[in-house]
Amino acid sequence: MTIEPDRSDMTSGHPKRPIDPVGRMLERVAVVLAGLGGIVLLVIVSISFVSIIGRFLFSNPLLGDFELVEMGCAVAIASFLPLCQLRRGNVIVDFATAGLPPRVNALLDGLSAFLYALVASFFTWRMYYGAQDMFRYSEETMLLRTPVWIPFLPVAFSFFILSICCFYTAYNSFQRTMRRI
Repeated sequence: MTIEPDRSDMTSGHPKRPIDPVGRMLERVAVVLAGLGGIVLLVIVSISFVSIIGRFLFSNPLLGDFELVEMGCAVAIASFLPLCQLRRGNVIVDFATAGLPPRVNALLDGLSAFLYALVASFFTWRMYYGAQDMFRYSEETMLLRTPVWIPFLPVAFSFFILSICCFYTAYNSFQRTMRRI
């Protein structure tokens, strides 16, 4: 598994585009998830807009708008995380590591991606069991009576894909470390 160096990113030493089959497949899945997250964001913005207009013009906002916005934001944010990881878009505070050799930075990137993978895997596991509990106990939102387990599923799936992406980027960082020995 290797990532093709992108000329626009040669200064950081982090290649951007995967060229191996696993990386390309992960990128396609991550792009689709991000696109779906964008659609969810458009829907919740529309819900908020209609509710604000209804409140302003008719003193009658949409019932449960905040419940839909809350669930939609959780789904959208989780949907963006895998692509952000694959494109190395997470915020990195590198004031302590800026002067280190590229090999050490690649090792630290690999370790942080591996730790992130463990955290994402833990979240996947807990979101899955949380969805089961919400389903078993018929948990619903207060105003709309929407089952709470429904948004748990896309969030759990997004965290599952995120954990795979993190393991993939960790592997690639460790590979970069080994090539420079």
